[in-house]
Amino acid sequence: MQGWREDKLGYLPFALAVPVAVIAVIVVTSGGPSVAESKSFSSAEKSAIRRTEALLAGIPQRGAALGDPRAPVTLQLFGDLQCAEVRRVMLGAIPVLIRHWVRDGKVRLVYRSIQSDTHDTAEFLSQQIAALAAGEQGRMWTFIDLFYREQQPMFTEYADDAFLEGIAEQAGLNLRGWAEEREAKGWAGKIESDEALVLSKYMPVRTTPSFLIGPTGGEARPLLHFTFEETKVFDEAIRGLL
Repeated sequence: MQGWREDKLGYLPFALAVPVAVIAVIVVTSGGPSVAESKSFSSAEKSAIRRTEALLAGIPQRGAALGDPRAPVTLQLFGDLQCAEVRRVMLGAIPVLIRHWVRDGKVRLVYRSIQSDTHDTAEFLSQQIAALAAGEQGRMWTFIDLFYREQQPMFTEYADDAFLEGIAEQAGLNLRGWAEEREAKGWAGKIESDEALVLSKYMPVRTTPSFLIGPTGGEARPLLHFTFEETKVFDEAIRGLL
């Protein structure tokens, strides 16, 4: 688990792309072609898009939330888009939870932003606001899933406008509308409220990834996890709330 602004010792490299020639076209919720097939992307980008589309297809997204708003349990994930350990949980435990709990309407996932590994505050705000703006088109989880899949080494200041626009394009966003949403007021306040929430539960340490779990609309409590790939701790907590 990563402490607030504590330097990382390593970096989890980008997953190897699978061959694209033999992969069937995945149909997204709109019924149209896969984004990977509709535009010109690299083979690695196409692989990331297909995996994200397959994971999230048919699951409602609203703002920072993924899943049925009537789901009895809400699991909140606090993350920094440049945190390698959040990437591990996003590519490890989270997809299993999505397939087993979110897709069945039992759990609703909410992504919340806290700064941990992105050392430049302006860069952190820019990338997190880009993700929140994607939520205005119902694609925030698509955006963040792709960002984590294509996460690059720390301290390289790679999350510039070109990188963010590339993720937005892969997520199938209307780029003009997304750019306008990024300029809207209020996003910084939303991020501040996320950080205030984690501080109220975890004081005095902020770590990523961190989790809160509770009945939807009810009191949430911290959920301590021990591995990034296993879901046992999550499964037990969810069953205890159902």
